[in-house]
Parts: sequence; C-alpha cells; structure tokens
Amino acid sequence: MSVPDSPDEDSRPFKVPADLPGNPRVIPRPEHRISRKNISKETLKVLYRLLNKGYKAYLVGGGVRDLYLGKEPKDFDVATDARPSRLKKIFRNCRIIGRRFRIAHVYFPDNSIIEVATFRRGEVHTIQKEDGVILLDNQYGTPEEDARRRDLTINGLLYDPESFSIIDYVGGVEDLDRRIVRTIKPPDSSFQEDPVRMIRALRHSARTGFTVEEETLQSIYQNRVELQKANPSRLMEETYKDLRSGAALPYFRKLVETHLFDPILPRLAEQIREHDSEHPLFRRLEVLDRWMVNKRTLTNSVLVSVLLHSVLLPEPALWNGESRNPPGVWPLLQNGFQEISTHLRVSRRDFERVVQTLLAFRKLRQFHDRGDLATSYQKKTYLSEALDFLELDLASLGQDTSLIDEWRRDYVQEENADRSTGFMRPRSRHGRSRRGGRRRSSSRTKTDAKSNAESNADKPRAKKRRRRRRKKKSSP
Repeated sequence: MSVPDSPDEDSRPFKVPADLPGNPRVIPRPEHRISRKNISKETLKVLYRLLNKGYKAYLVGGGVRDLYLGKEPKDFDVATDARPSRLKKIFRNCRIIGRRFRIAHVYFPDNSIIEVATFRRGEVHTIQKEDGVILLDNQYGTPEEDARRRDLTINGLLYDPESFSIIDYVGGVEDLDRRIVRTIKPPDSSFQEDPVRMIRALRHSARTGFTVEEETLQSIYQNRVELQKANPSRLMEETYKDLRSGAALPYFRKLVETHLFDPILPRLAEQIREHDSEHPLFRRLEVLDRWMVNKRTLTNSVLVSVLLHSVLLPEPALWNGESRNPPGVWPLLQNGFQEISTHLRVSRRDFERVVQTLLAFRKLRQFHDRGDLATSYQKKTYLSEALDFLELDLASLGQDTSLIDEWRRDYVQEENADRSTGFMRPRSRHGRSRRGGRRRSSSRTKTDAKSNAESNADKPRAKKRRRRRRKKKSSP
C-alpha cells in the first residue's frame, strides 16, 4: 500500500474502520478538519509502512488533538500492534529505547524522530520508591485499552490513516468541542495513580484556554499533596517543558490558584501570596513567554534562575539587585537547593551555573546603569547566561536592553555555548576548549596513527633485543 494522494481523502467514500473492539465513536473525514497535508511525510511513511506489513497503525496523542484544533503539532506519535522486536526489523533506521516499556524511535535524515509504541493495556500499577512513584504499565493491549490508559480525554483520540477518520473511545472529541479538560478515569484514582497528571491537566488548560472540568479541578486541589510522591527529576523535566511552552504565565498562575505550588515549592507559594503583584516571577514569565513564542533559546540554568531566584535569595531587596549579597551567600544557596531538590532535582551542572548567574546579577545591574562592563566580567564563562537573565529582568521592568546586545556581541563566545543542555563549555587561558584537548589536522592525525601502529608492531622485537643484551652482560 502506497501513501494515497492527500486531495483524494475528501472525495473518497467513507469506509468504516475494520476490527474495532468496543463501541467507539467514529468521526468521518467530512466532519473533522484533520488532513494528511498537515501530517509530516515521515509520520505518513511510518504509518503506511506498518499498514503495508499487515499491522494496525494509528496517529495518537497530542498530535491528533492539535490537528483537530487547527494547530501545528510539535511532534507526532504512532501506536501499533507490532511488537518492538518486529519494529526493529521493519525500520532499519530504528532504535529501541526504554526499560519499563520498550518504544521505537524511527530516525530520518532531517533529524526528525517519530515515536512508535505498541498498544498498551489500561491497567497501571505503581511502586513507591525513595525517588518517587514508578509506573508499571508495560503490558501489551488493544487500541481501546491504549486509549483508555491515557491521562486526559483530549489526548485519547486515534486517527486512522486508512479511512481518514477519528476513533474516539473516551469522549475526547466532545470535550474538544466544548473546550473542556477532563480525566479519562475518575480523577481521584487517576491522580493517585500518577500525580503528574494534575500538572498536565493545568498545562493543557493554560495552553489552550480550555476550562478544567469542575470534578477534575476539585480533585486536583484535594490530591495536591500526592505531587510530593512524584519523581523529582521527572517533575523538573515537566517544569522545563512548561517554562519553554510560551504559556508559562497562565500555567503558573493556575498552579498558584489550585495551591499546587504548595507541596513542591512552599516558600515560593508563600512569597507570591504575600507580595502578589510586587513579586518578580509573573512579570518575568510574561517576557519569557514572548521570547519563547519568538523562538528565543535559553539554557536550563536561566529558566531555573527565573523560577527560583526569590526562593534561593529570599530578601526582597535582592530580587531587583538593589542590595548587596549577604555574607555567606554560597552556603545559603547550597542549602536552598538541597531543600528544593527533594521535589525538583536540578543537575549539579545547572546548579553551579544558576549560582554564578544569581551572584553576578547585582554587579551586572550596576555595570548596566553605569554603561560599562568591567574587564573582570568580560571573560566569564557564565556571562552569556548572566546577560540573558539580566536582559529578561530589565525587559520585564520596561527598561532598554540595547546595551546588553552590544555586550553580547563584543564579549560572549557563542560557539562556546551549548544552549540545549544549559552548559557553557569553559575555555582555557589560551583560548582553547578544555574538552577534547588540542586539535590536530586530519593529515597529521593519519601520520601519527601510522607511526604509532609501526611502533606498536616493533615492541615485541625490541623486548627480545633487550633480553639478549641483558643475557650477554650477565654471562661470564
């Protein structure tokens, strides 16, 4: 089966998807706006390759939701009845990942990755460990079971590439039309099963403007303490997603309204309630959202600085760089991170960069007001992140940031920054990168390799010659 041309999908007679267990609602092509023109070619190749091999294959998850709403999905996920071992044989450009439940990542030359998972069974078991709740949902299932095991109804839809129809087992289409966020299972059991679902419900409400269903909203408030059981590293990754979403301001406002901040960042929740509009978080998040919409790239350490500045340095005079850093500020920051890490685990590398950024904040504010960057700061390895944080703060106050652009052009070594990981590679005194040592030309490298190979080949002979010389000297 080859990929049919997209224009045919409206003119073809509707074909009911075959072999559908249960009693799903099937929405034919004329009644929804999803078109294969808006699905990436790589995703269609994966779907139709699986269909050609005799397997079921559907587009699932957030991709279907976004297409139904007329948005451009960030990525596409595929669900199938093919097992991971078969996926490895069907797709040469495939890598199997995961330990609890094995998932296939299919790679393409344009660096796009299509995630392909086998249908899972709806029953989920949890194990409480020291570092959080571990989900056990690694049993294979049917399309219906796979849809019903998901978190929200709007994420439980399947798109059938054969009939161009939407398959709805959970009432997701109705909730999309009514602009409602609702859990598939009863909310209490759903959130106790996986507390991170509370965050996802508020996230989708913030990004889409949908209303959280009343029962779901009450359950979030009642079960908010369950969030302390979530894995700290997983919570941190979810927080990075929300800070980069372009809808961080409405999302974090909802966290405050539902008191979901209290179990994971109680000090920040208390500060926001006490200082309200004077607290710097929300004005900074407003600028951050504008930057993210405009595809601005920031490291993890800058995002953590925005979120935790007031928590790590709780004196309000420090939030705008008006006061000196207190004595013993380094242990203060360390203790603050240790307290936070029980619920949000920041990597050590990001922790060090956050500390450097926050300690430099007041000085950089002074340099900016003076109009000159001190020489001692011009070669700091953390200058790029520190300037990003300073620029964000000044922009949130409505101040001019053109001077920071000049400093960035003059002093920041952009080729030395890895913004995707949040780490800026340090440089040695001589301007070379410390990692990887001195670079050599390819011809020099080949020559050295050849000479090393020859010398290694001569080593056994050299040993024999040395033995013979020692015997001659020792003989009378």
